[in-house]
Amino acid sequence: MDGLEVFIPDLPHSLTEHGLATHLTPIITDGLGITDWVCQKPRRKPFGTVTFLHRQHGERFLTRPRFFLLGQWVKCRRSNKNPDPFLLKTMLKTAEDSRIQDEDEQRPAKDKKVTFEVRGLSCGHYEYPVGSFNYTTDIEWRTPANAINVAKFARDTLIITFESHKGPVRVEIPYRTIHEIIVAERPTSLTLTLWEAPRFFQVPHTETTMLQDLGSLMAGLRVSAPHPGANKAERNRLSQLPHISGDHGAILGQSLVYRIEVSPSSFNSKFQQLKEKEKLTISYFEFPTVLQGRTYMADGMKAFKELLDKCYANHPVHFDVLFQFQALVQNAYLLPQTVIVLLERLFPIANPSSSKANATNEHTSFPFSAGAVKKLFSQIPFPGPDIEASTFSPDEVWSYLEANEKDIRQGTAKELISERIGQNLVLVYKVQVTPTRITLLGPEPEAKNRILRKFPNHIGFFARVQFCEEDGQDLYFNAKVSLDLIWERFKTVLMQGIHIAGRQYMFLGFSHSSLRAHSVWFMATFFDQTSTLQTYGTVIADLGKFNKIYSPSRCAARIGQAFSETPFAVDLEELKVDIQYINDVKSSDGSRVFSDGVGTLSRPLMEAIQAALPRNRETTTCFQIRWSGAKGMLSLDDTLEGMIMRIRPESMLKFESNDTRYLEICDMGNKPIPLVLNRQMIKILEDMGVSDEWFIRVQNRELKRLREITASVHNTIVFLKRQKVAEQINFSKFIRRLHKLSIDYRQDTFLCSVVETVVLKEVRLLKHKARIPVEKGVTLFGIMDEFGFLEEDEIYVTFEKSKLPGRNHPDLHDQLVLVTRSPALHPGDIQLSRAVVPPPRHPLRSLSNCIVFSQKGKRDLPSQLSGGDLDGDIYNIIWDKDAVDSSKREFAPADYPRVSPRNIGREVTREDMTDFFVEFMATDQLGVIATKHMILADRKPAGTVDSECQTLAEMHSIGVDYSKSGIPIDINKLRGMTSTQYRPEFLAPAPPANLVDKTEIVFEAPRGPQLDGEDEDDESGPRHKYYQSEKILGQLYRAIDEKKIWKKDIHKPVSSHGASMWEQLLAYIKNKCVELDLFNWHAILEDARRIREAYDDAIWSATMDYSDNFTKGLTELEVFTGCIFNKSGVQTRRQRDKSVRLKDEYDRIAKWVEGLIRKKEVKPREDNESDDDNSSEVPSDIESQTYSGSLHISHDDTFTALELSVACLEVGLEKSTNFGRNNGDFQSFKVVAAQCALTELEIAIARREITLGANLVSASMKTPRSIH
Repeated sequence: MDGLEVFIPDLPHSLTEHGLATHLTPIITDGLGITDWVCQKPRRKPFGTVTFLHRQHGERFLTRPRFFLLGQWVKCRRSNKNPDPFLLKTMLKTAEDSRIQDEDEQRPAKDKKVTFEVRGLSCGHYEYPVGSFNYTTDIEWRTPANAINVAKFARDTLIITFESHKGPVRVEIPYRTIHEIIVAERPTSLTLTLWEAPRFFQVPHTETTMLQDLGSLMAGLRVSAPHPGANKAERNRLSQLPHISGDHGAILGQSLVYRIEVSPSSFNSKFQQLKEKEKLTISYFEFPTVLQGRTYMADGMKAFKELLDKCYANHPVHFDVLFQFQALVQNAYLLPQTVIVLLERLFPIANPSSSKANATNEHTSFPFSAGAVKKLFSQIPFPGPDIEASTFSPDEVWSYLEANEKDIRQGTAKELISERIGQNLVLVYKVQVTPTRITLLGPEPEAKNRILRKFPNHIGFFARVQFCEEDGQDLYFNAKVSLDLIWERFKTVLMQGIHIAGRQYMFLGFSHSSLRAHSVWFMATFFDQTSTLQTYGTVIADLGKFNKIYSPSRCAARIGQAFSETPFAVDLEELKVDIQYINDVKSSDGSRVFSDGVGTLSRPLMEAIQAALPRNRETTTCFQIRWSGAKGMLSLDDTLEGMIMRIRPESMLKFESNDTRYLEICDMGNKPIPLVLNRQMIKILEDMGVSDEWFIRVQNRELKRLREITASVHNTIVFLKRQKVAEQINFSKFIRRLHKLSIDYRQDTFLCSVVETVVLKEVRLLKHKARIPVEKGVTLFGIMDEFGFLEEDEIYVTFEKSKLPGRNHPDLHDQLVLVTRSPALHPGDIQLSRAVVPPPRHPLRSLSNCIVFSQKGKRDLPSQLSGGDLDGDIYNIIWDKDAVDSSKREFAPADYPRVSPRNIGREVTREDMTDFFVEFMATDQLGVIATKHMILADRKPAGTVDSECQTLAEMHSIGVDYSKSGIPIDINKLRGMTSTQYRPEFLAPAPPANLVDKTEIVFEAPRGPQLDGEDEDDESGPRHKYYQSEKILGQLYRAIDEKKIWKKDIHKPVSSHGASMWEQLLAYIKNKCVELDLFNWHAILEDARRIREAYDDAIWSATMDYSDNFTKGLTELEVFTGCIFNKSGVQTRRQRDKSVRLKDEYDRIAKWVEGLIRKKEVKPREDNESDDDNSSEVPSDIESQTYSGSLHISHDDTFTALELSVACLEVGLEKSTNFGRNNGDFQSFKVVAAQCALTELEIAIARREITLGANLVSASMKTPRSIH
């Protein structure tokens, strides 16, 4: 590339980059016809540059080097520097992208902004005084007459800027949070109904004042004012808007309606432009003038909270009911005045004279359960001009409660609750703390931990508290915005606690994983079953002794062991386990610990643990555990006799504790984990010399598999089974059954979307995260060779071959393999080792699903792999010969000095730990370091071996330990490094895709190339420029055209002529039922409707419980697939974790409802159950009964499971009930019902054949012999 850079001196300091571009465009683009150029203007500097992609274009521009700008002539000259080669690469990519968009006719339309002059802003709520819909103002801001106050509808966000008494402020309202805009002309106003609170900012005085003084000229040229301090944030995030006398923070969580009074000038034309923005729902309504009957939020909230405290103190209303009533008000579903009426109506019914002791009795006499109140969330719509006033009246809400309670007392959902309890789950209250509000959620299913296990009858006194953005996502670092005031708010909540329905919940602690997820546990004091008062102090003291730990971060981590999710626990006292303490295995000089974090257990104890676990865990020989003050792994030692557990105190015991009764299981090696590459591993492997051809081959193999998934039903079935989609109802088998009936599942939008969504997720992971499966590889827990068999640098890899995808997995004996662990940033984080297999009957041969490391040598191998240990880390092993043999270089592993935890020289207090929690949220820069490492590894010729990359790898290691050491990354080390303004294309965000109508995936139109600074109101973060990378990650990225794959291979059009898929299936089932003399399903349609209603309620609850954003739930599609959809194509860590739990929850729901429909207890499906084309269609439980000869068709008055299944299928084809604010027609019930009907039909046919066979045999035996 032969680009040219032009230098422009003597520019105004305040001119922005976009302002310069605005002035140059008529000269360069319009005048000279040159399009491939960019300008750069350092902020508050008197010069700028223009870079041309092609040298001849720059030289043509220099033939007229003078131009007029802001009243003066500016002269240009050739720069004495060559253009940045990576800038030229980004320009080349931008030009190429524009050309492709032109060829594909995908050029995005210019999104025209609509701007209104703001006369006033208010925050309030809707209500129905004297029976008419109206808006009531709770707090109002009047703007000075001479101030320039603007409401700008930009591309994705409404931005309001106005002058408050404390200076200029800015309000951001993303369009996705706007439910409706009501336009009125008396006065001219826009009234917004919001799903969540806006974002508020304080803008520095200097910038706004100068903008006002310079007026429209400067605004048109995008000129900004001088900014004091080059590195200061441009604006401060606020938790409320300042008001001269009112308290916006007191009501903004409940008053989610904002009215913008605007200038009548050009109002109608601007209103028409606003209607053209398809992202907004706009209606027209003139609010009536009503002077009487209005209520005010501040007064209502004060009275409501006083009543809640009174109810809790006097015990007329149970706490779980009070929690739901407070949630309805606090989350802005009902007005406080409405709920006050309901609670006062409950007083005489609830028997206020009941004693404190009676308050803990069963709730049988209470008119409403908490479930009846919680169901209101699915029934209450947004107030609006088209919603009747009666919908929100206390009488109407009371009638809802009565109907809900009647449904609950029929007991349909009781089995689902029992199902959760059977899986070691408990229902826990959740609280979200955002920059502006506190919302109450749940109770939601949560895995047990040690604390919850200790107090099984007092779970309601504990709450999980999430600190997050308004939409439930993490608060992300943004150099333009200071979050100091938000961190202060969070700190206040952590120290003062949260008052809920009479209880004061206070900070208790957090686990390591919840710290990274910005989540903590709170508790309220209570009297336990022994009448002992349990407080923060007593609960923590009961866990162990922490007074000798002087580091807040380490103390929090040690206490946090009790908050680790441990779904299973074994009573060691009951088993009479002999607990032994053994020494760690160390290097000869004592500096390295080979047994870091791993102990052993005997076979009898292992079998006792297996007996306490779910089915198909019989091959598990390694367990990740928490016990007393210990954490780590236990592996089988077959030489031990009796019930023995061996702990290594030095590496496993983290604190002293007398709580030794239960052994808690966090995780286990019950199956091998398929190995999947990631971008960091790929880059190091490339630097080691692994051939490009190998990476391309393994990616192409996976891409070919994904493209062929919808090509044949067999491929679809195999894929669905591997992905475990709706595994409990055997969804893959349902698709196969349809195929055998010559019914095309693709005729149904929902079924088609299920398959397409999961395939698209895999394609996007492949492209945007380089998540490439490696068939000749595996991921396993790491343990140590307890017997000294393995020599230095030898490993033993053992796993159940039948449980790993792929075929013909070899025994890895005397074979070189690649071993690593994520995250891998240092070039030495991947090592070559020799895999060996011990001789038969050696104790190591008893192990399964683990990698065994040697205890010999100068340094243990796990610590060489990204600082790993054996307390639960998992390791990646690749034995693919092409990859191993082409690894020409092996780099020395990193050996970073240990970071000593921050020591405060005294006993750690609760305040110290909350300080650290907030500090961690504010300063955790792990993602920034990892991204910068990826950019520089691509840009530098030496890749990860480059000195800057190795420095970043060390910083990343410090960042990983930050949660325990309390020592943050020194971010100043980044300042002198190579700029990462230009990024490789594989880090570019994916084209956004949305779920339309909650089922269909639609890609957003592409956004055109954009100059820095343009439309920055819509950007919360920096706009990066991307170049085409020639290294392997760039090649892999460009090899996948996801939109082309979507159109050609995944989203194929299917003919919908003739009877629908469901009509064909129902007709087939009914015809078969007629042949079996079964006609009774019409009589039980009401029973079927009750089952469907219960199922839909459970699905709705899951959509809300597992969504980051509690106001907008997930779609049914996401619940059914167990996969949370992210429009960017890549899930956040929290969404990945929630997806795993969501899948388990849907399996519980499906198992429960299948039991209701089939009138029997249904077993959970397991991973290894067969479902290939050769397996029998007759369920195994029927086969086992076949031989008893006891099966026959019932012809009595009761209906059969088949008839109920058919009734449920008919009901499933009806339109479902709308769910309040989250409207949508739930469709998955018919899938479950159809699968049940097909299963029961096969059983009925099998029974008939058995009966007919038995009758033939009986008839032949009774036939008299003829006499010859």
